[in-house]
Amino acid sequence: MASRWLFRFTSFSILLRFTLIGCKQAEPQPPSDLTTEQQTVVAALDKSNYPIKDADPTREFSDLAVLDTLLAKAQVVGIGESTHGTHEFAQTKDRLFRYLVQTHHHQAIGIEASFGRTILVNRFIHGESSSFTDAAVAAKSLNSWPLSTTEVAQWLQWMREYNTGKSSTQQISVYGLDCPEATDEFPLIREFIAKVDPGSLAKIDSIATLFNLTIGANSPLPAQQYSQKLPELYNLFVSNETNWTSASGSPAYEVAKQAARVLIQQQNLASISDLCQKSAKRDGYLAENAQWLLTKLKVSKLSLWAHSTHIGDLPTVNCGQPTMGSYLKQQLKDQYVTIGTSLANGRFTGRNSALAATPLSVLSVSGAATPRSYNYLLGRSQSANFILNLHRFDAGSSLGSWLSTPYSFFLAGAGYDERKPDQAYYSIGLSTGFDVLIHFRDTSPTQLLP
Repeated sequence: MASRWLFRFTSFSILLRFTLIGCKQAEPQPPSDLTTEQQTVVAALDKSNYPIKDADPTREFSDLAVLDTLLAKAQVVGIGESTHGTHEFAQTKDRLFRYLVQTHHHQAIGIEASFGRTILVNRFIHGESSSFTDAAVAAKSLNSWPLSTTEVAQWLQWMREYNTGKSSTQQISVYGLDCPEATDEFPLIREFIAKVDPGSLAKIDSIATLFNLTIGANSPLPAQQYSQKLPELYNLFVSNETNWTSASGSPAYEVAKQAARVLIQQQNLASISDLCQKSAKRDGYLAENAQWLLTKLKVSKLSLWAHSTHIGDLPTVNCGQPTMGSYLKQQLKDQYVTIGTSLANGRFTGRNSALAATPLSVLSVSGAATPRSYNYLLGRSQSANFILNLHRFDAGSSLGSWLSTPYSFFLAGAGYDERKPDQAYYSIGLSTGFDVLIHFRDTSPTQLLP
């Protein structure tokens, strides 16, 4: 009796084991409501992506190791966001920068923010400034709602803590790539001139006075006079480079000189009324300022943080003109690697563009509303969140062909009209615009600082 019971138990155990193994090895079935072509793409996605749990920047980096080979050769890594107000995107950029610093020895990051204001934040993370009581105050000082968030404050605090106790060569820095306000640059220039050549302060102040006259002016004359003086200011740095560098050191000189250059950029943008021309010119300046970090500040490994429409090689979303990513890809080739982000269904912080002077609010988008979009099919993968290397696939494969073929892709700026979601979808080829994609099926809004 005992031997018969043992035989039955053993037979059942073997059968159960093979059943479990068979279940474990079963191929995932693509959703039946998709077309045959879509099912093929989703099945290929399921086999090819690398699942991630979430975007928590404090999580260890083992799931990011799949990017090591690609990122090891990169001098510049651009990290994009498909909206300015998505919690998961902000955390992803924080997490990726920590990983790039600790694994690939990145020294600095350039962000889509005012050059002058970010210099002050950089002093904070280096422990050099007492003007900010904490990281939240530093984040809000950037005067940009996409950066005035808990997520950015936590990132700045990590940078400050990372730098503590390290030598200057081991510390990391943050710089602004943008040129929104002239008032952000004059204090930096004046501070520098006061140290190296106080006799030139009167000239600086006279140019600042001209700028103040342009505000609210009814005549174009003040702007013309101010524009004519800006090259003189920049040339003042050029002609005094030897003496001023000797008095201050090269980094301080280069930062102040760049502030003068940013004034020229800002005024040039202010003089352009056509939105397409202004957007194209701005992206050119973003690329120029990123290159300045490489050539003048001698940053050997650089990260970039901006909207995906700047990070990617996406001329179709920039009136057919090159983006910052287009310029950098042309200049740096494979040494510029782009990482895009995407969502299927999302809630995010933004402005309702259907209303005038609308305050910030929580907006939403659903991938199901655009079934022919990249976002919709990415959201049908079995993995809720994942990394996808966009250049792993042959162009002739089903997935390679899908990734290179232009489809709609969600790229919302500061404003978004929930009644007209199609306006935030742009026809792009994913593998043309980016090297890597990090996808989240469902997203939440950033946490604005009070």
